Amino acid sequence: AKEPKAIMKIEHLNATFQPAKIGNPHGLQITYLKDNSTRNIFVYHEDGKEIVDWFNAIRAARFHYLQVAFPGASDVDV
Repeated sequence: AKEPKAIMKIEHLNATFQPAKIGNPHGLQITYLKDNSTRNIFVYHEDGKEIVDWFNAIRAARFHYLQVAFPGASDVDV
């Protein structure tokens, strides 16, 4: 298919480590909002550093989005 299966807006995106749910020590759960429902994507990688890099990239992008969306808020509040 040439169309994406989902579009995940950064304003509704989050990532958490979930090794127990996935059954892999390097598991990551990505959540996003679709049609007013929370959806999940579970991913893993054999290399722990790779999944930590994914986590950090997602969280950094969300943090930056919130800083731009709320320019008067402190980093702690964001």
